[in-house]
Amino acid sequence: MGRVFAVRHAMPELDPVSEPHEWRLSGEGRMAAGKLRGRLPTGSCCIASAERKAQETLRLAVDDSFDVDRRLNEVRRPVEPLGGDVRPCRRAWVSGQLDSRHEGWETPTDAAARFDAVVRIPSNSQNVVVASHGMILTAWLVSVGILDEGESAALFWEALAFPDIVSVDLPLR
Repeated sequence: MGRVFAVRHAMPELDPVSEPHEWRLSGEGRMAAGKLRGRLPTGSCCIASAERKAQETLRLAVDDSFDVDRRLNEVRRPVEPLGGDVRPCRRAWVSGQLDSRHEGWETPTDAAARFDAVVRIPSNSQNVVVASHGMILTAWLVSVGILDEGESAALFWEALAFPDIVSVDLPLR
């Protein structure tokens, strides 16, 4: 049995001139990420999303070096306008209620599969620490049977903090 420690990134500084994958952590986010130090197992296989906010979170949370893997990036979707209320659309996606608002979005099944491919990478460590994002993490937890699809998944996603840690035991391959 291996354990996955999935870290949702800390709060970024919203920057209207940069793409979301380039956003840095806010000052509050850096402080919160630093408070994760000591809460994650040392000597783990550590991997961060290619998004800057996830890498900064992991760098502040662990002493270990880490790899970067784009498969941990947030759900692929068209760029959403800053300042608009994107939560209802995202909530519908994480609950599996896809509709016309999700045109051009990656499906929850596809997002979960790429996340799963990373956390199942064989390593010398029994533990894998991944720094990623809330929507893809929720889709993955549904796919491995930790969460039920629908309202349960939506409530979980809404309750995730910036940052947060979710640990899951998985059979080793």
